[in-house]
Amino acid sequence: MRTATEILNAIEARAQRAIVQELRLMKKEVLQLRPSLSPEDQDHADALLLKLVRLESDQMFLTADAGVLDQGFQAVAQAA
Repeated sequence: MRTATEILNAIEARAQRAIVQELRLMKKEVLQLRPSLSPEDQDHADALLLKLVRLESDQMFLTADAGVLDQGFQAVAQAA
């Protein structure tokens, strides 16, 4: 059986290339796992949760920013 540290490290590695929906599932997984962890692993889980939230918000910002750019391009195309 894998250790909690290995599980958290695997989640962290997958998070780098995950989409928003996957990041949300990973957050749920970490939150469910957290109560059964040692204090040291709980610290790792807390840091991982912060990272998952940051990755999710980065993707949300990029998606919203891309939507604004698309609207700008559409307005320019319609004006032409």
